[in-house]
Amino acid sequence: MKKQDRVLLSIIIPTRERAKTLAFTLATALDQTSQDYEVIISDNASVDDTREVVERCLDSRVRYFNTGRRLSMCDNYEFALERAVGEYVIFIGDDDAVMPGALDKLMARIRIASEPIVYMWPLHTYDWPVGNKPAGVAYLAPARAPAELDLKRMAKFVISMGSWKYYDLPSIYHCAIPKKILDKIRVDTGRVFHSTAPDVFTAMAIPVMAGRALNIGFTVTLNGRSAHSNGLGFINKKAFTNIQLFLQEYNDYHFHSTLYPCASGAVNMIPDAILVAKDIFTDYYKGVLFDYDAMWAYVCRLRFASYREVFQKRAEIRRYHAFHPFRFLFFSVIQEISVLRRNILNLIMPLDEFRKDTPDNIQDFVKALAARSSNCRVQN
Repeated sequence: MKKQDRVLLSIIIPTRERAKTLAFTLATALDQTSQDYEVIISDNASVDDTREVVERCLDSRVRYFNTGRRLSMCDNYEFALERAVGEYVIFIGDDDAVMPGALDKLMARIRIASEPIVYMWPLHTYDWPVGNKPAGVAYLAPARAPAELDLKRMAKFVISMGSWKYYDLPSIYHCAIPKKILDKIRVDTGRVFHSTAPDVFTAMAIPVMAGRALNIGFTVTLNGRSAHSNGLGFINKKAFTNIQLFLQEYNDYHFHSTLYPCASGAVNMIPDAILVAKDIFTDYYKGVLFDYDAMWAYVCRLRFASYREVFQKRAEIRRYHAFHPFRFLFFSVIQEISVLRRNILNLIMPLDEFRKDTPDNIQDFVKALAARSSNCRVQN
């Protein structure tokens, strides 16, 4: 595909030395009939056979770029976005997937829309095999009726709850964002991706540019959690090491001045991105206070810190922001109830054949999931 050719949609896959999972991810992205989209592989100076994996696919919709040197995550995202020519942009990870035919369905909806809008969808989560542990399904999101979302209200809730539910907002990750919105962020702020968490930052920046979004109700892309990804790392405790390693690529980056600097990178990454967005878009978020007590409850819920540790260090924490033990306990109860609710929902999740026999790669998984959905529609 030539650079000057315009397409409706750009699927961007930033990658770094994950050729084994990338091969399957790329195959799912190309399992669509439309030619009106591109798949950009932004290779962050990999030393494995990433380039060879991409070149083997022989599909004109694919465009490969190598950064030439190791970049931070945000800089790699900027590098990739600058090369996208689609009217809409979707970022996915190199261990994620696209549902068969889902881009065709999404683009059909985009074409009939009266104006550009942000699109998001229910997200499934697939766990790749790791060591002796077989593949599994962490979450199957139920289909839902299309629903319009009030982004301003949602974003202000995130700030008032110290980062909780930021993931309910659309970001550049697993959402279709009009490129003109991302271009506006760059024009207004100097670049699109600030902080060390591009997905979290854009979740807070997009509401400034777009007051509403549409959850289309059917899955287009889905999360994959592999051995080297932070998603699965949060389960097997390897994410802390991964996060510290990639934070080093930001050189002398300092987290927000109101955050406790002795906390781990895992504790501060998400709140930092939200506070950075709040500072950049001061007028939009004027009058909305970031709740640090709720923040600590949320990071404890994620097991980035322990409740005991937070209480023990409360005097040090108060040097940087207010900390109220009883409010912290109140929000902690809310978070643990949320964890209990999620665990119960996971137990009753209708996994059927996937409960005992999950395909060992994400490409076969999405094919099986699509076939299952098709069979369900026929039976109904």
